[in-house]
Order: sequence, then structure tokens, then C-alpha cells
Amino acid sequence: MYRRSFLDWITGSNRKIWFLFFIYPLCVGFFVQFVALPYLFPSLHAGDGLMQGGDWLYFHRLAKDLAERIRLEGWYAWELRPEGQAPAGIAAIFYVFFGPRPWVMLPLNALVHAFGGLVLFLIMQDFVKDRKRAFISVLPFVFFPSAMLWYTQMHKDGMISLGVFLFLWGWERIIQNQREDWSFLLSSMGVLAGGVALVWIVRPYVVEILWGLSFLVALILSAVFVALRRKHCLWRINLLLFWLVVVGLTLVVQVDTPGNDIIGDPKEAVGFPWFSARWLPGSIDGRFKAVAMVREAYRFIDPEAMGNVDWEVTFHSAGDIIRYIPRALTLGFLAPFPGTWVEKGVSLEGVLRRRVTGLEMLVVYCSLLLFSLSLWRWRKNPAFWTLVFYSLSVILVYALSFPNLGPLYRERYGFLMVFVAFGLVNLKKK
Repeated sequence: MYRRSFLDWITGSNRKIWFLFFIYPLCVGFFVQFVALPYLFPSLHAGDGLMQGGDWLYFHRLAKDLAERIRLEGWYAWELRPEGQAPAGIAAIFYVFFGPRPWVMLPLNALVHAFGGLVLFLIMQDFVKDRKRAFISVLPFVFFPSAMLWYTQMHKDGMISLGVFLFLWGWERIIQNQREDWSFLLSSMGVLAGGVALVWIVRPYVVEILWGLSFLVALILSAVFVALRRKHCLWRINLLLFWLVVVGLTLVVQVDTPGNDIIGDPKEAVGFPWFSARWLPGSIDGRFKAVAMVREAYRFIDPEAMGNVDWEVTFHSAGDIIRYIPRALTLGFLAPFPGTWVEKGVSLEGVLRRRVTGLEMLVVYCSLLLFSLSLWRWRKNPAFWTLVFYSLSVILVYALSFPNLGPLYRERYGFLMVFVAFGLVNLKKK
């Protein structure tokens, strides 16, 4: 009875849901930085509340250096992406005002994570019209322990998840809502644009992926709505297609080759042979080659790294990539596999990560089984298929690009949570 009453209370308003989603990562962040790492797990502590062996140490150093330059030279020295890393540029602003301590970023990290959970909740509520089910469906995104890496430390994935959810919510509002007023359409396009902007800040190459997919989605939806004679939907999609042309051209010209902000310059891998496919347009073949270059360059980072998977696989043509797609989808949705959950690790961090990953993947597996119900439930809903298409496509690109489960697990997080939420939303109320 108490649980049911609490669920009724917490889902009574969006403010209560947002507050829960905010206060949890905020408290966990302070606990990890001030208690867990210094006193409970000192072997994992790298100082200043940061954990050993993560990109956040690099971001922290960049932010400290940039903050010092700003103090000496003024705000003209500030840059959004010092050495290509937006988290450092954002953190430098806080370091200037509050000192070079990572804990000053915890409120912003919690805020971003909370809004990500709330937007995913709003998406699910639009589909099920049931606040309790929608709330339950997004709990893994908010409370999975792996998310602690970006709201207790310093990373890109909280902002990228929020940006992706805003982008998907904008599409869902445009497609699914039957309102005919311009204000609603413009607000939906504003939500979509806000999501693109957040994605562009932290991972510009993802904008290019989303932009390319958006043209395909808009064209398919236009054809569908023509066939279904839904003129009230068609004009919205056509307007959005025009908007994609204008905004996309201004953004994509600033985007580097996919993967640059992850692995450095993929030109390190230019020596590997690539055989262009005559049956593909040059621009599309070039995108396949870009994925192959990212994977090849990533293979040079650490051939013996923990979590390497299919490290020996390289792509030398579009055909190689297409033939690898079934394996990539398996890795993108189901890896790490159960056999790795109980393996012994060489460090405490490795053991903890494997055990936590195993628990999370159990939830993911169950959610994906339940997701099959959603495939039937919303089989005639264009908005549902649009969200699925975007999420599946980006997960596939990541799985093709990363021969290591570490970055794959982390960067697919927001997109995979779309499938998890659509699975859990089918749970019946007691």
C-alpha cells in the first residue's frame, strides 16, 4: 500500500518527478566524491573526488589549464572545446568562479541527468497516456549505476542523452500530435533544435548522423502520409524537411569526420586499403569509409585493452561493413554477454564494473523481450517507428565503429534506453 501511495504521489506532477530525478544523482555525486572514493575505495581514488582511469582526469586537467588562462588573459581565452573536449570548456567556466574542484560540476551534472529522465518520461507518457507506467519505464535510465560515470565524474554522456531525447521528443510531437496551430509546431521544432544544439556541443559528429537520418525519415514519412491521405501531417513534415536543409547545412559544415572527438585524428589510419563500391554513390561510400577509418584508428589505441571485442575485424569495403551488420547489432544490443559478467578481474574496479554490468544487462534483456509487445502495439504508429529507427541506426553505427565494449556501452546508453523504456512500459499495473 505504501509503495502504491508513493507512486501515486511522485507521479502526480512533473515537478515531483524532476525533483526525484535531480536529487538522487546530486546526493550520489557528493557521496561518491567526498566519501566513497576517499574513504571506502581509496585504491580507486585519483584525487579531487575523481576515479582512476577515466577521461574525466583529462577533462579536469584541461579545464584547470583553461581556467588559469582565463584568469590571466581574460574571457577571450575561453573556448568551447579545448583540444576538442566540450566538458573541459564548460567546466572551465565553473572553475573560474568557484575554483578548480570537480565537485562544482555536480549540480549541473545532476540537472542534465534529471532533465534527460524527465524528457524520456514525457515521450513515454505521450504513447501510453499512463503516468505510472511511463514513470516506471524510465527508471533504468535514471538509476542504472553505470550512469554514475557521467553525473558523479565529468563526461559527455549526460548531455548527449538529454540532447538525443529532446531531438526524439521533437520528432514525436511533430508526427503524433494532431494539433494544427503554428505555435505548437514551432515549439516542437524548437525542442528538436535544442536537442541538436546539445548534441553538437559535445559530439558534433553525431549531428551529421542524425541530420542524414532525418532526411531519410522525412522523405519516408512524406510518402507514408501521401499514401494515407493525411494532408494535415504532410505539410508539417515538408516544413520540417525544409528546416532540416537550412539548419543542417549550417551545422554539418562545422562537423569533422565522425569519431574525431573520441579517438583523435582518424587520418592515422589512412594507410589501410579501401576498395570503393561501384554500386554505391560516392558520398554514401565515403560514409562507409569514414566508419571504417574510425574503427581502424581506434584499433591503434590499445590492442590489449580490456573489453576489446572483434578487435581483429577490419573493414576494407562497404560490403565488409554490410556483412558485419548482424554481428554489430548483436553487440550493440546484447553485449557484454553473460559469460563476462562473472569473470575475475585484475582490479577491484574491473570486478565491480562486471558485476554491475551483469545486473544492468539482465534488465536490458528482459526489457528487449517485452519490447516485442511494443512492436505489435504501435505497429501502425509512425512516431514509434521513427524513434526506433533513429535509436537503432545510431547504435548500429557505434557497434560498427568501436571494437571495445567500454565506449560502446557508454555511448549507446541513451539510445538503448529508448528500447528499454518501450519494453518496460508494457508491464501491467497491479
